[in-house]
Amino acid sequence: MPHLSRISEEMKRWSALLDAELSTWPAITSRAMFGMKVFYRKGKIFAALPRTRCFNTPRSVAFKLYRKTPQMLKLLAADSRIARPFSEAGHWISLELADEKDLTVALKWFDRAYRSARKT
Repeated sequence: MPHLSRISEEMKRWSALLDAELSTWPAITSRAMFGMKVFYRKGKIFAALPRTRCFNTPRSVAFKLYRKTPQMLKLLAADSRIARPFSEAGHWISLELADEKDLTVALKWFDRAYRSARKT
């Protein structure tokens, strides 16, 4: 089990905004888990938003990519917001949010994870 950090009020607000968007996506279910809200696509977990705790740092969200193509690995390596090191084996990947503009980036990664969950 990874270390779970406490989050700020600002991060709680960002999580609520991301939650509102993810909850509108088709075939999504969610539940509370370890101080976070996790999201599933047809039974496959793909995203985690902090409610009171989060992975790695107090300003991070997490997602899972079930299939990492060479192109996806290049995208991960090129994004400085992705926590290092990241595993190629389908484990959680943390994304550090610096400001509200990064919510758009988070949604792009969640979309990739959502699509990845469909293909497994």
